[in-house]
Amino acid sequence: MKSKYLQEIESLLRQYQIQESEIKDIISDYDQMYEDGLAKTMTDQEIRDFLGDPERIVLELCENYERKQVRNKGHKLIALMPFIALIAFFILGHYFDLWHPGWLVFLLVPITALIVEMLTKKKRDILIALSPFLAIVIFLVIGITAGVWHPTWLVFLIIPVSAIIIGSKDRSIYKMVVALSPFVALTVFFILGELGIWHPTWLVFMIVPMVGVLNKRPLWKCLVYELAILCSIGLYLILGYVKGVWGMSLFVFLLPVAFAILLDGIVIKVTGKSLEILAVIIFAIAVYLLGGFFAGAWAYLWLVFLLIPVYSIIRFSHRKDILVALSPFIAITVFFLLGYFANLWTIAWLAFLLIPITAILKSKN
Repeated sequence: MKSKYLQEIESLLRQYQIQESEIKDIISDYDQMYEDGLAKTMTDQEIRDFLGDPERIVLELCENYERKQVRNKGHKLIALMPFIALIAFFILGHYFDLWHPGWLVFLLVPITALIVEMLTKKKRDILIALSPFLAIVIFLVIGITAGVWHPTWLVFLIIPVSAIIIGSKDRSIYKMVVALSPFVALTVFFILGELGIWHPTWLVFMIVPMVGVLNKRPLWKCLVYELAILCSIGLYLILGYVKGVWGMSLFVFLLPVAFAILLDGIVIKVTGKSLEILAVIIFAIAVYLLGGFFAGAWAYLWLVFLLIPVYSIIRFSHRKDILVALSPFIAITVFFLLGYFANLWTIAWLAFLLIPITAILKSKN
């Protein structure tokens, strides 16, 4: 494991104009740090996490070094691809009248550059990097051919999902399922919502805590949590459909919270930060419930819950990284509001380009 880790660092270092002696010194330093970690009975994964990912290490070390210009067939293909795409576009348009969506062939230009650039990296990284283009192509093809722009936008969930499945360092099935559960819930919620079942379809989000406690030990605690959540859902539906008190019935969801506190599943520590976040959570819940019950705004007021991570990022994140961290939430909000209120699903997806654009601008600073 150590040799593989050091070889990865050395391979990346050789892509820059660094003297051989400097490379040897760097490798020697990391070799010593790795050995120090082993001496402290740290696992290979713990040492790797502590020292950092090889790519990040090399980027920081080589910040002031120029990258070697590698002349190969791949770079020639990058240079030729705009002309190839242009020729293909005119053939499709002139002979087959496919000017639209034939313009999609121009996506081959960034895709080719991306693949060639990442050939020196892990194959899984290439797949993750290609996921935005795959999502865009699927979204546009379905939208153009079938006219179903909404909720086809859910295909953009391929981006975070692929990162979780392919790029996760921890290959634990359980942790992967936990990470994927919010995306599964969101997809089910919008698909059923488009069929006119927004309420009480939102209960599908309860799958997230239910999956989250499956690994709880001892087993009886796990069963108690699961039973408490299921009882809360059942009581909520009974009180809502039988008594018609949907608003008051929401208090039944305090049941699993109460069990969590009693069983030490939740430890409450009152600090300035926790009080701020708690205030934002209460505000978001209040707006969502009031707007939902009195204005019937269930379909779009869920966006208010984005205030929770947005506030946390603005309040507690490093200033230089705020825009990049906020871009996914801004993109989701702009996309959904334009699509829902102005029926601009056809072009609103462009909001998601804000994510890579902000990342690129940040990297150039």
